[in-house]
Amino acid sequence: MPAHVTAHTGLDALAHNVEAYVSTIADVYTDAFTLKSVDLIFKNLPLAYKDGNNLQARQAMHDASCLAGMAFTNALLGIIHSMAHQLGGMFGIPHGCANAILMPNIIRYNAKATNKYEDLAKICGKQTSEEFAQAIEKLRTDTGVPASLKEYGIDQKLWNEKLDYITANALADPCTGTNPRKATLEDIKKIYQFTFDGEVVKF
Repeated sequence: MPAHVTAHTGLDALAHNVEAYVSTIADVYTDAFTLKSVDLIFKNLPLAYKDGNNLQARQAMHDASCLAGMAFTNALLGIIHSMAHQLGGMFGIPHGCANAILMPNIIRYNAKATNKYEDLAKICGKQTSEEFAQAIEKLRTDTGVPASLKEYGIDQKLWNEKLDYITANALADPCTGTNPRKATLEDIKKIYQFTFDGEVVKF
């Protein structure tokens, strides 16, 4: 598996965990899956990305991905995936890459409605939801993923033309229903724009 595919699939698994853990229908079983999986990802994704022959790291990532899959199959997801689905379909961004670009800002947005991100922060030696968002940004950088949609290469004119369309579709996505903070059309549009420009969400 090429390094960029390792990065995208690994960060997709992380997004599965991040969303399942704060889902409105999470439970003690899905929480257990996600906590272990997040630990495995932070410890092993950089190793698997840097050395594709590190079979121990790759096996750990397989295990992490499976645990994350069992978590989100039962707890479902949130607006990271709702919004990433549109970026993939409209602009051809690989799914895990889109999730990784969106994830830190959506953690910031959702942190107004849940304190569960603090549990995930502690796994990587941090304390707050903001520190957790920054830890994901570092992991994203360390695995070669762009920090913004503009940096990815989406054309500004095309973005402006399609923003309202993808916003409406993201709001209607089934994943939106189990997001911990009830998102509005305006919220989603603002998150998209902040993430396009590489700005930090603070609302």
